[in-house]
Amino acid sequence: MRLALLLCVAALCLADAAGAATYYVSVSGNDNAPGSASQPWRTIQHGVSTLKPGDTLLIGPGIYREAIKMERGGTPSAPITISAVPGARVVVTGADLLTGWVKAPGNDPIYVHDWPYVFPIDRRPDGTLQLTHPGDKEHELTGRAEQVIHDDRLLRQVLRRDQMAHGTFYVDIGAKKLYVWLRGSDDPNGCEMEGCTRSTWLVAGPKASYVHLRGIRFRYAANHAQRGAFALNGCRGWVVEECVFERANAAGASLSGEGHLFRRCVFQDNGQIGFGTSRCHNTVMVQCGVYRNNTKGYSEGWEAGGLKVTMSRGFAFDQCRVVDNRGCGIWYDIGNEKGEVRNCYIADNDGAGIFYEISYGLRAHDNLIVNNANRGERVGGAWGMGGITLSSSEDCVVEHNTLVGNRDGIAFREQDRSTPRIDAPSKSVRILNKNHVIRDNIVAYSQAYNVALWMDTNFFGPHPSGEDTNRPTFEDPATLSVQFGGNVLWPLPGRPSYLYGVPWRPKSKTCGTPAEFTAASHIPDTSRVEDPGFVDALAGDYRLKPGSAARRSGAGVRYPDKLPATSW
Repeated sequence: MRLALLLCVAALCLADAAGAATYYVSVSGNDNAPGSASQPWRTIQHGVSTLKPGDTLLIGPGIYREAIKMERGGTPSAPITISAVPGARVVVTGADLLTGWVKAPGNDPIYVHDWPYVFPIDRRPDGTLQLTHPGDKEHELTGRAEQVIHDDRLLRQVLRRDQMAHGTFYVDIGAKKLYVWLRGSDDPNGCEMEGCTRSTWLVAGPKASYVHLRGIRFRYAANHAQRGAFALNGCRGWVVEECVFERANAAGASLSGEGHLFRRCVFQDNGQIGFGTSRCHNTVMVQCGVYRNNTKGYSEGWEAGGLKVTMSRGFAFDQCRVVDNRGCGIWYDIGNEKGEVRNCYIADNDGAGIFYEISYGLRAHDNLIVNNANRGERVGGAWGMGGITLSSSEDCVVEHNTLVGNRDGIAFREQDRSTPRIDAPSKSVRILNKNHVIRDNIVAYSQAYNVALWMDTNFFGPHPSGEDTNRPTFEDPATLSVQFGGNVLWPLPGRPSYLYGVPWRPKSKTCGTPAEFTAASHIPDTSRVEDPGFVDALAGDYRLKPGSAARRSGAGVRYPDKLPATSW
């Protein structure tokens, strides 16, 4: 019986492989053609609708102005492959060319074009369209979805025609007109003008599993926040390599499902966030780049910056670069489990380098984390942001990282929080910082504190508002099994290494040494305050000199050759 079953499986695999075919797409092709190298198809959509398990679709150079929808995929043994032809620059865009502009009345160099496109995210109870997300006053402009591109550069949107100036556009939805005033007051008929008419690049449904995608640049999309232009919706086993996801109005990608691998991909210059996930399990980003996201300025406290992982188990980053995002670099939030960040370079993000919030079981190790969250501290804003911040999370291990020049090095942010769990999403459970191990890290030159326990609880006395004066006293941090040991701490001159409790509560303290911290908190700490011995900190060379204290003790990044090539 078992042999018969194995033979059946083998036969199916051979059938998949035996029937595999290779098809071609070209901007000069025809969807009525056979899809051969000499007679290619015209659209990627036609190609993916034709593919069977094991088939390959090769895409020739050019710009493809289409939205791709995939409802079926391959099998584990016979995946579908969609790839650029080697060496080809393949672009999938949500924008179309706009020609035939007419000068608008008036002296200003404003031109007008028909514009029938509307991008609502919802309909209000009174029947009117909701055109922004979020739908609050803060995002009445940022939350719009339209994009207009002049010579491959985005124009800035305004909400009224009388607000127009050089480099702007305005959409009159009622009149179905688009107005532009170009930089340099140019005539748009003499330029390449594009407007986004589509909200997605590629959307894969739950049955579109086991797809290999390679070498495609996705850009421009009229999408809303939390709606990725590239979307994997509950499918499995995608392998995405050498792809670029850029300049979407909001999220570059939205990911869910299980068992995906992204290798050498770039998420950059997206309006809200590089990518977001929800229930995306056992997925790994390897050698990927996440750069300069949240270009539109969505609220960083809501959801904006490099990326956000939500309700996902086993989502990991390896050898990635996460740099210069307007918000947190890597943000896990709400019920995540077993996240891992290893061998990454995380630098120059406006918020925390790694922000692990109301989640479980982070392992962050062997990362170089530099100059994050340096926009100042303010109550109710970016307080508690550091190179690595653990925000009301449990069971985390932070070890062998090198953290230099961040606002805080390693920070704990505590409030009275709860979260749903992946396997029990209908109810929330209380969660707080406990069962952490913080060991063998180098934390140097933090602008505020090397180790900061931003614990906004009444254990440290009442809040200035008095709101929690009569509430039960929050747990003593010394009872929550937070372990410190073997860290090398090197503060800026005159700066204390530790913060214990938020400064606006009366029992908050600062401490200069591990011994002082232990005396204040009753939390044992075998860390040391000493110069780690960087080769040249001013030049950004954070390798350790031979014989340095940190090298002798084994603190900091253990495998510098595994970091992204330009990190040191």
